[in-house]
Amino acid sequence: MESMDYFLSQLFRHSDVTLFSFADVVVAMTVTALLCLMLTAVYRATHRGTSYAQSFLVSLFLMGVATSVVMMIIGSNIARAFSLVGALSVIRFRTAVKDSRDTGFLFVAIVVGMGCGTQFYMPAIAMTVFVCALLLLLYHFNYGLKERLESIVRVTFREADGLAERIEEELRGGFREFKLLNRIRDFGDGHVTHVYVVRPDRKTKSEEVESRLRNVEGVVKLASYETDQHAPI
Repeated sequence: MESMDYFLSQLFRHSDVTLFSFADVVVAMTVTALLCLMLTAVYRATHRGTSYAQSFLVSLFLMGVATSVVMMIIGSNIARAFSLVGALSVIRFRTAVKDSRDTGFLFVAIVVGMGCGTQFYMPAIAMTVFVCALLLLLYHFNYGLKERLESIVRVTFREADGLAERIEEELRGGFREFKLLNRIRDFGDGHVTHVYVVRPDRKTKSEEVESRLRNVEGVVKLASYETDQHAPI
């Protein structure tokens, strides 16, 4: 019985520089989890694109709670901080973050954990509320969305005199700017493929330009590629 009491006393004993009680640790982790819950709710509400992953939301909780406890363990002990950095350097994080927005959420979760771990609850709460409100506001007004993006037009046509100039004339009349990126010649059937990057303006109707290009005699194939502004690179 005495050995068990000794084990428990050693397990839950305070270090010489630690001023946190068990209740303080629980409160810090709880507040961190609640703030991360707010972050994940805003992340789900404002997410766009096809890169959504449930595991990322769970990782926000893990990063925030773990950081809060790490800050308590380190305290003001410099040697402990350096030893922790050395221990973490062994870990290799090989999962690539596809969306830069996800990196921002991870950083906010870490800062929340740092604030709660050092018992600076008010700055952590204020930052979380402000960031969530800011993200909802930016999402509501669709901030940063461009009306028209540059796109790729791929035209395959029979090699004939003046046909390339005729195609570029249609592009010039339909788009604000265009530039030839690549020229591919097929020696088997005598077809030539030109790849253009085109920049439309507000009045550009891509469907009409594509229709005129298809009606050009000698054009064999036409393809257009547009990017998604919400999709990560």
